[in-house]
Amino acid sequence: MSSTQVARRKSPARQRKERMVQRIIENLKEYPTVMFADFGRSPADYLQRLRKELAPGTKLMVVKKRLVPIAFSKVDFRKGLNTLLEHTPQRLMMIFSKENPWKLYHKLRNMTTYVDILPGEVAKDDIVIPAGPTDLAPGPILTDLRALGVPTKIIGGKISISEDHVIVKKGERVQSQIAEILRALGIKPVEVRLEITGAVDSEGIFWSPEVLAKTQEEILEELKKAASAGISLAVEQGIVTDKTAELIMRRAVQRALTLATEVGWVTPETANIIIQKAVARARALERALGLFS
Repeated sequence: MSSTQVARRKSPARQRKERMVQRIIENLKEYPTVMFADFGRSPADYLQRLRKELAPGTKLMVVKKRLVPIAFSKVDFRKGLNTLLEHTPQRLMMIFSKENPWKLYHKLRNMTTYVDILPGEVAKDDIVIPAGPTDLAPGPILTDLRALGVPTKIIGGKISISEDHVIVKKGERVQSQIAEILRALGIKPVEVRLEITGAVDSEGIFWSPEVLAKTQEEILEELKKAASAGISLAVEQGIVTDKTAELIMRRAVQRALTLATEVGWVTPETANIIIQKAVARARALERALGLFS
């Protein structure tokens, strides 16, 4: 049986899976950065906007999780992928990019949208119904608003909110009635974004969300601390470089002076110190003898 005949016998579902696996492999070959994200409650128009704004250097793919290990097993030239698999989110989106992981992460963190809050969901912040006109005609919703203490009035045959009103406080669960009112008013209080769970760069280095989230200032501060610690270790080990030579010489001179002073070796550099120590000891001895006189 020819390969063409075998292909014809494959079910449409299997053919789709094989095409998806092949697309993943091709993207792994083309893009140096591969990132995993949970797309959560991201609406379709938001994902479409991301694709448009990030193109052409970045590509987004919503894939079935079970297909990813299959694709990864066929690209042994990419290091770090097994580590990335350990950070597969519940609702997986793969992001392939020509940008480095850190820059891509911070770009994505600033690309957000807002969605309706669901009944039973906990408010992360106070939810406010702002003052101003609405497009809603008087009816049952007016009764509901007033029952919830929302100040309202009728202007031009439409409901108008008289003043800002906190309908749900931070930490409270949203009642179904309130969720329906917020939806009717067009208030979308829940901010959503792609939640990055990890990334691998062209060198096969895994970037955790904690590392990706660091700001430029934090990275510079950590680099300064690392450089300082490295220089201190090099000085301690006596490793001479253009950064340590002067420090090593200073430490050697200081240790030599300390040793010479301790053994009473008189030189132009130690004479004054030795005399001062002798005077101090003499005074201490004089005070001690005075206690017994």
